[in-house]
Amino acid sequence: MAVFPARLAFVHGPAIIALSLTISCSATPKETTSPETTASVEPATAEPEPEPEVTNSEPTPASPEPPASPGAVAEPGEPERFDPRPAPAELPRASSRRASPPLGPMPVGTLAIVDTVEIPMTEFSAIYDLKVKKYADRGRTIPPSADRRYRKSIAERLVYHEILAQRVAKAGVDYDQAALEARTAEQKRGIRDWLKHLERRGETEASLRAINIAELREVALLEQMGRVTVTDAEIDEEYERVRHNWHSDQPRVRASHILVPIGPESRRGTNGPPPSDAEIARWTKEARRKAQKLYKRAIQPKADFAELAREHSEGPSARKGGDIGVFTHNRMVESFSDKAFSMKVGQVSKPVKTKFGFHIIMLTGRWPAGDLPREALETQITQRLRQRKLHEGRRGLKQELIDAATVHNFMLPTLGPEPRRGRRGRDTRPSPAQGQQPLGPS
Repeated sequence: MAVFPARLAFVHGPAIIALSLTISCSATPKETTSPETTASVEPATAEPEPEPEVTNSEPTPASPEPPASPGAVAEPGEPERFDPRPAPAELPRASSRRASPPLGPMPVGTLAIVDTVEIPMTEFSAIYDLKVKKYADRGRTIPPSADRRYRKSIAERLVYHEILAQRVAKAGVDYDQAALEARTAEQKRGIRDWLKHLERRGETEASLRAINIAELREVALLEQMGRVTVTDAEIDEEYERVRHNWHSDQPRVRASHILVPIGPESRRGTNGPPPSDAEIARWTKEARRKAQKLYKRAIQPKADFAELAREHSEGPSARKGGDIGVFTHNRMVESFSDKAFSMKVGQVSKPVKTKFGFHIIMLTGRWPAGDLPREALETQITQRLRQRKLHEGRRGLKQELIDAATVHNFMLPTLGPEPRRGRRGRDTRPSPAQGQQPLGPS
């Protein structure tokens, strides 16, 4: 009987699994037991792009989302399969990436002309330089693919902003200044170092403000065109579609609140040393005093609770006028729910203390168990349908405005042919050997 070692290679996904075994050869066949197979797979990781700073909003009572469908379970994944075909492990894998074509020199002086209005390169450079800086700060040179993407997207953004500015001037409408200030305040909420946040995003104060203004100008134009109007028939149809999602065997209420957190923002949710008892006592006293003042303002005959919440509350509901939607008793912290379910509709509570701070609660609705009536969901349905129309309308509006404008974008010739992207972002442009030309802009 001859005994000799053998080594076989099997393909399993991206990994090659080697089996080391001993093969015995004799005249009489015998049963053999395969040894255990082990494989060590090191995942290939690419260095990620710099990401915007992520900050968490201050905690608020649970979000009043519709209950999940009962019995919903995740589908099990398919079992892994071995591909028994041998693969030449000793051969290096060929790269699927093609070298990006070189980019042309930047325009000088003028980025683009929209009708007769010139967009200077200084506006482009103010944003582009920050994008490149994110790579330089990490000791890297910006790859040609990213350079091309930034050149194209920033130039197209600035061109579209100018198109919008000219269109709203002709239409006699413009953005809502109060909405702009509210949006800016909301974006800054919870961010300790705003300038550092902007730098990480690769934006400036001016460029971010321009983005907000452009979005609000789109809203103004779509409203003037009647494209975001929600009809009663649409509300009825949507209510019939979603009403069963809001069925409950428990009573429900709807409320708004003004949240006054305890302690300075810089000391909330940090991993630093815990505050002393004296600090907690002082912060609690200050928060209670502020909440009492807001309560007195909220119970005045002509008080606007929603406006007070937008101006003085903290947390995600502040921008919605304090509205936290419809909820059952067990969806909120106990002290909050106890107070809300004991109130009458339209009543404003004295400050209620929870682990999140002090809440001034205004009850806006109450319903028994069962399906919620249409009026209970009308505001939410209207907002959802309006957002849906706004999303769809923006895409159509942008293309309409671009098609109608006369634009000379001097950045485009510097980009070269646009690569065609396949799955996982691979460059799938046909090679010259295939006798085909690279695809142009789609």
